[in-house]
Amino acid sequence: MPLHPGDLDFTDPDLFVEHAGPPHDYLAMLRREAPVSWNPPPAVHKSQNTRSRTGFWVLAKHADIVNVSRHPRLFSSNLRSPFFWDIEDPVQAEHTRLHLIAMDPPQHVKYRGLVQRGFTPRMVRKLEPVIQGHARDIVDRVAARGECEFVEDLACELPLTLLCELVGVPYEDRKKIFDWSNQLVGADDPDMHPAESTPLEAAAQMYVYCNELAAQKRAQPDDTLISKYVNGEVDGHKLSEMEINQFFLLLSVAGNETTRNATSHFMRLMFEHPEQREELMGDLPGLLPGAIEEALRFSPPVMNFGRTAVSDTELRGVKIRAGDKLYLSYPSANRDEEVFENPMTFDIRREKNDHIAFGIGEHFCLGANLARMQLRCILSELLSRLPDMAPAGPVRIQRSSFIHGIKHMPVRFTPER
Repeated sequence: MPLHPGDLDFTDPDLFVEHAGPPHDYLAMLRREAPVSWNPPPAVHKSQNTRSRTGFWVLAKHADIVNVSRHPRLFSSNLRSPFFWDIEDPVQAEHTRLHLIAMDPPQHVKYRGLVQRGFTPRMVRKLEPVIQGHARDIVDRVAARGECEFVEDLACELPLTLLCELVGVPYEDRKKIFDWSNQLVGADDPDMHPAESTPLEAAAQMYVYCNELAAQKRAQPDDTLISKYVNGEVDGHKLSEMEINQFFLLLSVAGNETTRNATSHFMRLMFEHPEQREELMGDLPGLLPGAIEEALRFSPPVMNFGRTAVSDTELRGVKIRAGDKLYLSYPSANRDEEVFENPMTFDIRREKNDHIAFGIGEHFCLGANLARMQLRCILSELLSRLPDMAPAGPVRIQRSSFIHGIKHMPVRFTPER
């Protein structure tokens, strides 16, 4: 049956489970027929999170998403929320606006500047030996077993370990960060948080932990990211407790979930495209950076962000009113036929790859350089040492309308002697 604009509801997390990710056929139809289309408020609210039922404009074209992302004074991250949903609780909504991802100019540049120096290409290159050492240790722990759970045993460990080092969290507490961040981004997936727990409770636990950590960094400042935030100033003022809490929460989620899922999706794509994997293995590590970029294009871990129109405007002849919410579909942009040749084909040798898996504009991912370095190190270690890794069971996709995540992927391989 042909699909028409409005047939699918992007607020429904079950949609992404049914399609094992974004509904690419539907997005392709939108790019052809309705690149700016209205997603009405859902008739039945299927999300367990504290979200209001609001309609929004879906942007399906690469050029439109780039344009909106590069004009924050017209399309705000701070009005309403930086997501396609609104947050019903006014206190929680106000706290959300303190996130870096929810800031507009000029505040965003000032707060980002407190920590941006730690993510420059030069600083990331200095970390490469440390990251390589961690990757080697992680593979060491499973190499002799012959099987493992890829997400928890392999994909999550490097970003968690590095996050703890950079932020200032003791290594033995890394699983706390893992569990809390899972509960926050997995609010719509019953497998990812206890039935008796809520995202707000997980956030509250993170705040308590962060406040204790912040007190330590005030007493003994160091070079960790949380110390820079705790002891830094914006416009001559120290940051508030809630501003520090929101920064810690954002780093814990963004520095953990996205790289973990990018690692898992890369290996899943290798399983699904054995001819591409064989080609990669014939020129490793030479083809690895390009293969990583193609995996990011093909399966971006973050599927969307939201903006709010500051004033009346138009996009492709469609009237957008002040206060309207816009949904920026990164999976659609990354398969735009006007930007990518054969966009539905997974091609590790793709030469022109202007994907926006890390976003674009002032909110371009702060940790993109670090994420790429982590992916190169852990994947190089895995592919070279466990070259025959194969699926040992079904891949289970996270139930979410925001994160394209893999929550379970058992694998097997020849044990390393």
